[in-house]
Amino acid sequence: MTRIGWAYLAAGMLAAADAAGAGSQSASEAFTIAVIPDVQQETSGTRWANRLQWIVDNRSSQNIKFVLQVGDMMNFNLDSQYAFMSEGLKILDNAAVPYATAIGNHDTAAVRSDSGSAAPGDVNANLRNTTKYNTYFPLSRFRNLRGVDETGKIDNAWHTFTAGGLDWLVLNLELWPRTGAVNWAKTIVAGHPNHNVIILTHAHLNSDGSIQQDNGGYGDNSPQYVFNNLMKPYANVRLLFCGHVGTHAHRTDKGTNGNTIYSFLQCYHDNTTNPTRLIRIDPAAGAIKSSVYCPSIGQYKNDGSTFTLTNTGVFGRAWAWGTPIINQPESAILQTGPIVERPAVVAGELAVRPMMPVSLTFDHRVLDGAPVAVFLEKFKDFVEHPETLIV
Repeated sequence: MTRIGWAYLAAGMLAAADAAGAGSQSASEAFTIAVIPDVQQETSGTRWANRLQWIVDNRSSQNIKFVLQVGDMMNFNLDSQYAFMSEGLKILDNAAVPYATAIGNHDTAAVRSDSGSAAPGDVNANLRNTTKYNTYFPLSRFRNLRGVDETGKIDNAWHTFTAGGLDWLVLNLELWPRTGAVNWAKTIVAGHPNHNVIILTHAHLNSDGSIQQDNGGYGDNSPQYVFNNLMKPYANVRLLFCGHVGTHAHRTDKGTNGNTIYSFLQCYHDNTTNPTRLIRIDPAAGAIKSSVYCPSIGQYKNDGSTFTLTNTGVFGRAWAWGTPIINQPESAILQTGPIVERPAVVAGELAVRPMMPVSLTFDHRVLDGAPVAVFLEKFKDFVEHPETLIV
């Protein structure tokens, strides 16, 4: 479903870009959002600094506009780990690269200082004790910060940036949030209807891509509560990024207003490399690409987490058909053309029906033919009956 949904997101972005930029260069430029997963295994060694330096070094070539970190920056509630990660993050500070972070359970007093196990005492109260995090990562470090829920705390905050002729709003939300935090977040989203909203929170998706239904046993509200109350009702909510469990997953959901919401899980808990999700958005081409790159080894992950959708229909061709070419590290690329009226045989009779050309190229080392055939059949069904995406 995610592959299909990208088409709708790209179309919406093109419309917004036309309104905002009216053909200007900024309205058509492709840009990248870098998403850093759980990095609690990187509290020593070189991988943390290596990833951040790669982002700085490739900021221009990749046109990286913003960096997100999904939480669990630390492993233990230990000052030396906070100091190490804080020092590394100065690489972005010194290069004036804007970023936002989510606070995970390992970034709070909910874990011990000598292990990642639960600390003694009231675990819910400990989860909300983020004094150490806010000491090492004060509000002054977040250069695109526009406001916070609680004075002097980055736990729930919002940031803005402009890219591709579009206005973006990043809202970082506490883990398994309190009702008050969700209500505050709702006012921010509702108050900025012309911004494309990205929600950044530590836990939201399970490893299979489903939305978590509980609060972890010691939080407040569940991710499903967040979706129902903060995401689904608002037409400008576009993306969500999270971590906490599994490796990678994604899903699409329909908002009340018909907007498609794309959620990405990137956790990995990698002990050897430093995976970084790169979300590449090209409004002019109507294409969005997600890939996962590991700077420490100079390689992309070839695990099915990379996929591109390109829409030749935006170029105004009456009938576009071709064979898209895979570029490493893509697993597949799907090309769609414009929907035009064409002759077709329906129930034994010749009729004129709206048709759209589709061409899919895939890497047989990653995917077998059977699931690709199933995917194309699903794609066909969703295009012919888009109302089923809401179900």
